[in-house]
Amino acid sequence: MARAQKDTRPIADQATSETACTYAALILYEDNQEIVASKLAQILKAANLRVEPIWTKVFEKALKGKRVGDLLHGNTGNAPATSVAAQTSAPATQQAKAPEPAKEVKKVEEPEEDVDMGGLFD
Repeated sequence: MARAQKDTRPIADQATSETACTYAALILYEDNQEIVASKLAQILKAANLRVEPIWTKVFEKALKGKRVGDLLHGNTGNAPATSVAAQTSAPATQQAKAPEPAKEVKKVEEPEEDVDMGGLFD
């Protein structure tokens, strides 16, 4: 019987693990695959990276039900995409209103106080 060899690669630190899982999730997104922990782990193994299993589970849970494309483009990832016409019409109506001129606030200057510095600058 063949014995399974123990993985002796060092476990990546937190920053490397997060970055690696991010890239793995992007690879799955680009390939139109579901982002699940097992697929993330496969990609990381193929990249010769060893991360704590919790990281793949965290990314799966964080991205479950989210639209990764919307997250990449600055949307929340939860709401359905709105049309470009709907997005551009709101700013046009806001621009039609003339902005109110800013009221000037006069600042009253107080005279400077002499502070005894103990002869520091004499």
